[in-house]
This record gives sequence, C-alpha cells and structure tokens, in this order.
Amino acid sequence: MALVDTIKSLVEEELEGSPYFLVEIIGGGSGKKIQVLVDGDEGINIDKCSQISRSISKVIDDEGFEADPFILEVSSPGADKPLKHERQYKKHVGRKLQIETTKQTIEGKLLDICNNELSLLVVEDKKKKIEKTVEIPLDDIIKTTVILSFK
Repeated sequence: MALVDTIKSLVEEELEGSPYFLVEIIGGGSGKKIQVLVDGDEGINIDKCSQISRSISKVIDDEGFEADPFILEVSSPGADKPLKHERQYKKHVGRKLQIETTKQTIEGKLLDICNNELSLLVVEDKKKKIEKTVEIPLDDIIKTTVILSFK
C-alpha cells in the first residue's frame, strides 16, 4: 500500500465517529511534504490537528513503514481552499459563495443545503434590489469558494 493510502486509512480511522472528516491529502508524489487537510462540522482547532498528526506519525514509526523521509502536515483547509465536501457547506450557510458550475459562474448567499442541492440567494438587479433563490445540484458544481468579507 502506498504511503498516501496508508495515511488516508489512518486518518479516516482516527476520525471515525467524530465531528471531523478528511477533506483531502496533497502531495506524496516525489515531494517531501504530505499535507492532510481535515475539517469539522464546526471547524477544527490546532490541538486536534496536532493530535491527529502525532497519532499518524506514531503508527507509521511503530510499524516501520518503508518510506523516504517526509514532512507530515495536518491542518484545516483554510479560507483560500475550495469547498470539497457537502459537510463543508453546512458551516457556511449565510456566507457569500462563488460557485463555478458546468454552465456558469454564480455568486450568492448560501441559504441552505438539502438533498444534494444548494439554495443560493442571488442578486438579480442591484439597482432595484431584486433577489431570487437559485437551486444548484452538487453534481453540477466544479468549484466553490467562500467570498471573504472584511466589513
């Protein structure tokens, strides 16, 4: 089993039954750094990331997994990373998102996520302040980013 696959299994096992979930593993090719992105239904703190990192490192060290030296980094995805999982959307209800679909790019305020579909409040006419609700199936989404507001 490849190192990244082993790490993925260890992380998923570590998080099973918890409010946390694996978002993505980056690296593991010819690079020396493997980044494990973990999130939670209400976010994740640095202490939990450290605990996951120590747990994974201990198993890899104890089992003598044959691998070139590497750096393991466990963190949250951060505000600049696109949303990857349905569970990530729930904590962003009320925030403005930019969504790239198979047909268009659209911005709006996330109202809800239900039945594999997002409800987004979109401004149709800024001058007249006309808004409409748009339903977007998750399967149509290519990329979603949170638009940060510094107001």
